[in-house]
Amino acid sequence: MLIAFAGLPSAGKSTTAKALAEKLGARWFVEPEEDQWPLAVTERKRVGHFTALTWFRSVRVPLLYAAAAAAESDGVAVVDSYYDVLISRYIGQDPFAWLLGPDDPYFAVAQQMAELDWAGLPHADVLVFLRLEAQVWNTFMDRRSRTLDRTAHLKEQFAMQSLMEEACQQAKREHGSHLIVIDQQDSSPAATAERVAAMLPKLS
Repeated sequence: MLIAFAGLPSAGKSTTAKALAEKLGARWFVEPEEDQWPLAVTERKRVGHFTALTWFRSVRVPLLYAAAAAAESDGVAVVDSYYDVLISRYIGQDPFAWLLGPDDPYFAVAQQMAELDWAGLPHADVLVFLRLEAQVWNTFMDRRSRTLDRTAHLKEQFAMQSLMEEACQQAKREHGSHLIVIDQQDSSPAATAERVAAMLPKLS
């Protein structure tokens, strides 16, 4: 069983993924934190948004493949980001202009890459979407206090959430992923992991 998380930045994907994996005795795979990001990300205004986007992809895609292999060999694995599978469903829409806008010279390339990823990357058996109220999200964003979140003015893009959730619904319909939607609370990752675990389908 490959379990993947989705949701807004700062929704608690990485911490909940780790807590869930520990509860299940499974391997977990999470993307690097901000202090490990290279200039490709921290200087994205200078080097280009496409460069930052593809750097994140170059990290996340191998993690997704590694998680899929671990799920195949061990029975279950957890990955904190399903971003690259889902992005084709919302790239170019207004709330995601901070990421890569349609006026970017590389946009058509990114869009084509995203469509290929939707079709070709490993598909999650279980997709967990962490849904937040705006107030809770603002609390989480303030607590994490990530530079990229501030420079991209992400607090103004709460509308991203509905588009991301619809992308998860499409993954459920088209990929056959089992979708779990958790109304995230300001609680511990362990508590959220308990809620997720209670909703997981039984291993076949």
